[in-house]
Amino acid sequence: MAVTADAPLVTEGEPSLAEQVASRRWYHTIRLSDEVTSPGWMDTEKAAPSMPWPGDLTGKRCLDVGTFDGAWAFEMERRGAGEVLAIDILDEDRWDWPPIVDPASRAGIDAQKGQGRGFAIAKRALASNVERRDASIYDLNPAEFGTFDLVFVGSLLLHLRDPILALSRVATVTDGSLIVSDALSARTTLTSPLSPTFDLDGVGRPYWWKPNLAGLRHMVKISGFRPVTRCEPFLMPPGPGHPRPPLSQAVRSRTGWELIRSSRLGDPHARIRAVRTSEP
Repeated sequence: MAVTADAPLVTEGEPSLAEQVASRRWYHTIRLSDEVTSPGWMDTEKAAPSMPWPGDLTGKRCLDVGTFDGAWAFEMERRGAGEVLAIDILDEDRWDWPPIVDPASRAGIDAQKGQGRGFAIAKRALASNVERRDASIYDLNPAEFGTFDLVFVGSLLLHLRDPILALSRVATVTDGSLIVSDALSARTTLTSPLSPTFDLDGVGRPYWWKPNLAGLRHMVKISGFRPVTRCEPFLMPPGPGHPRPPLSQAVRSRTGWELIRSSRLGDPHARIRAVRTSEP
């Protein structure tokens, strides 16, 4: 079932931009006006300058995969892209949920996604020309989507059962560069720095594979790309909307510790840029 949320917002007696932003939970931090910034779970605005952008994007055709609130799509447009397509699955039933889903996790993610309402608010506030399409990364193919000078995949591979298949689909529509910014296993990066190693979750929530640095680089390489930057670790900074649970929650569960860490220090991520290659 396709769900769209790009229709114009209510105009007669509508709430102000600040009221619209305050009415929902945000995943991305996006500066929407001089006075209003979305209170994202992650501060993508702060992280954007350090991404390995491939120089000038003026006139380029770009794709943002798993756009959510649209921060990376709007950033590419801000950097001069001539055309930006953003894809996402708006119907949460079509996500890569594990067989047994934790109801609280499902409710929390559904509320934050809100079938893409944040993207619609941001697009209008920014007077953006970014086009959003309801599609999965697994759907990508050049016959339907064409090809792109730059593809951005941000914090998405973590949520996919088959990230290699997903990146292989991305390769079919990439004429230029791929940027991947995704969750990193700090533990296996420290314990197995030279071997592609992964943490596997898939218990109750759509969190699947979390690679170490060598693992993310290898995933990109075997999916049809040649890395052109090193796979670099960084902390995705917490945004103003990130909850700050008490430190006592850290001792209760691994999930509690992860939330404590990400809310105070940032979430371990890695970033890499690559180009498509036909070489093995």
